[in-house]
Amino acid sequence: MNFISFQKAFQERDVIPVNDILKQFPDFDTRRLVEWQDKQYLQKLINKYYTWPQKPISESRLFFTANRLCSNSYVSLWSALRWYGFIPEGVYQVFSVSSKQTRRFETVLGRFNYHHLKPDLLFGYEPQRLENRDFLMAEPEKALLDTFYLNPSLKGELDLEAMRLNLDLITERCSAEKLTTYADAIGNKRVSRLTSILLRQLPQ
Repeated sequence: MNFISFQKAFQERDVIPVNDILKQFPDFDTRRLVEWQDKQYLQKLINKYYTWPQKPISESRLFFTANRLCSNSYVSLWSALRWYGFIPEGVYQVFSVSSKQTRRFETVLGRFNYHHLKPDLLFGYEPQRLENRDFLMAEPEKALLDTFYLNPSLKGELDLEAMRLNLDLITERCSAEKLTTYADAIGNKRVSRLTSILLRQLPQ
């Protein structure tokens, strides 16, 4: 197969897994990928995943890629908090949670972080669409609770204040009932305590 044929087949893809190439072209010689990478026709993301170098890097591309590089994952934590406008700081890595082991990928697009959650805690996420890309994102309530759960240094009121949360936006976008229900489902005393503190801080 020449590169023109390959490009026609996969040019709409943001992430090109080798498995997908072999499904479509069973006789494909994977050594071509190394050659095309050397010629800068393709860029390697991680082992067995490639992308196009000419596509602009955008938030939608990063979130879409995050979902594809690790199955059973959704964007959450600081990335989701920033997406919803709950924190003021820019986030220059992508943070996700997954049922798989905690891992980090350094790629040509940036750093992708995956934090392990037990399978029964992988709930409270929904599909989002931006720039014709679909990806899974934590719901606003779950983004907060995932952050509480996976950051044991967060323990009390002073820690929440240090996060500089936008309480007005949280009031607007979050359901107090869902926050409480999700916190109960997580079943962690520290998370429940932080949730109670947060609810007391929200404007009435």
